[in-house]
Amino acid sequence: MMDAAALARAAIVAAITELSSFAAQTETLAEYRPAHRTLLIPRRARFVTRGPVWRLGVLLLAADGALFATGSVTRARDPKHPNYTSVSGEERRELREAASRAGFGMRDTVNFDAKPLPFDETLGTVGPLLVRSGDHGDELTVSWNGSRTADSLRPFAGYLRERVELAARPPDGAGETAR
Repeated sequence: MMDAAALARAAIVAAITELSSFAAQTETLAEYRPAHRTLLIPRRARFVTRGPVWRLGVLLLAADGALFATGSVTRARDPKHPNYTSVSGEERRELREAASRAGFGMRDTVNFDAKPLPFDETLGTVGPLLVRSGDHGDELTVSWNGSRTADSLRPFAGYLRERVELAARPPDGAGETAR
């Protein structure tokens, strides 16, 4: 398994080098802190910024090499009159407003609830990563759809290269949306 981890680390270093050299677009990784009370004083829900990350499909990669499984995503928005259409709609509205209060711009993507993917003895047991034993030793793979079934697994290095290529050189018009 250590060979798989060493190969994965080398792929991550190469990915960071390429993403940095092309100034690939980053998103923000943040920690969501729900509304609560401290000494009977109500505190609003908020986001605490952890830093920039590159979104690479089901993975988030930080410039220091930290890897995360993609969690939840929101965008900031100005507070408006609540619609009270559904509980889940109100929860999403609260998240967008918390992102706005945290200072994120209207087009900023905020990633939260992302799970760290450690490169230790737990490698391949958390999130979309899976270590698969083969004739040539252990291979780290990525389950691109979360099912962790054989048909969803891609070799980690190949998956990372493909996603880095898309992030570093996005197709014309990618990411451009009217808001």
